[in-house]
Amino acid sequence: MPPSHRNVSKRIYATYRQQKPLERIWLTLSPVEFAKFIRHIDLSVVRQVIGSTFRQRLPSLASEMAYNAMLGLFPAILAFLTAIGLFSPLTATFANLAGSLSEVAPAGVPELIYGFEKVVLENQSRGLFSVSFAFALWASSGAMSAAMRALDQMHQTPLRRRRPFWKARLVSITLTLGTIALLITASSLIFISGRAVNFVADLAVEQPVIRGDEISSWILRVWELFRWPLALGVMSAAFAFIYRFGPSRWNPGKPLMPGAILAALSWAIISSLFRLYVIHFGNFVYSAVATVIVLLLWLWITSLVMLIGDLLNLTVGKAMVEKRKMH
Repeated sequence: MPPSHRNVSKRIYATYRQQKPLERIWLTLSPVEFAKFIRHIDLSVVRQVIGSTFRQRLPSLASEMAYNAMLGLFPAILAFLTAIGLFSPLTATFANLAGSLSEVAPAGVPELIYGFEKVVLENQSRGLFSVSFAFALWASSGAMSAAMRALDQMHQTPLRRRRPFWKARLVSITLTLGTIALLITASSLIFISGRAVNFVADLAVEQPVIRGDEISSWILRVWELFRWPLALGVMSAAFAFIYRFGPSRWNPGKPLMPGAILAALSWAIISSLFRLYVIHFGNFVYSAVATVIVLLLWLWITSLVMLIGDLLNLTVGKAMVEKRKMH
């Protein structure tokens, strides 16, 4: 090997040893590290998180994110459904999508999905998809830009070290595309895997074996147990993706996945409670306007929970460092 190649190899190896990528991946995904993270969440940490939430105006920043997400949501749904309609029948797709949303989203949101059915069926064209996707991407990247500004504020990044506008916009568009890809992956896994499980269950019923019906029922029950953990896992990955690449400056020692996992779990629980509240106490004011307001509130809750997840990472990370210094 020529000397120049040996020098390059040495530099690459030295960089690898310095950055320790495998160790970072282990620290990010290790259940042991997650358990350590949980043990550091005490009353003092909770007070710090609550105080920082209001001191750094996270509810206001979440409102900005929700508003921009609302602007991009309907074109995004239209683009998504139009894209599906170009390759597969839409009637079953609308029913499955609305059924999945009804388990998490507030009441009224699935009806909005059905409202798009007529528009998409009448305008199944690549032009509609292109226009809807472009507008949705630009508006959604505005929500991501607001999230990036909030993360920079939480990380206390000086203004001179933050990304310039053009770079921040490019990063926000990239993060938006990455997050959309993760969420579509989650939806596809649930939708495609659900069909596969139903197919296997039907085969089990048809086989000449003892208790075929019981086997089919068992398969469906197991799938119901794993369906939402799978979706929450992808949601956690989407949050972690934003936490990692959203801030202008990243501290390699800061926890990443624990806050993302707790944020995804909190989001699922709060969304379910909010949905129950709307079902039981919101019907007396229901209308098309009320549905939009409820959806906006849900987006605000989602944005706030996401921001608090990274704030928890920062707060617990500092507590862990201080405890290590004491020992």
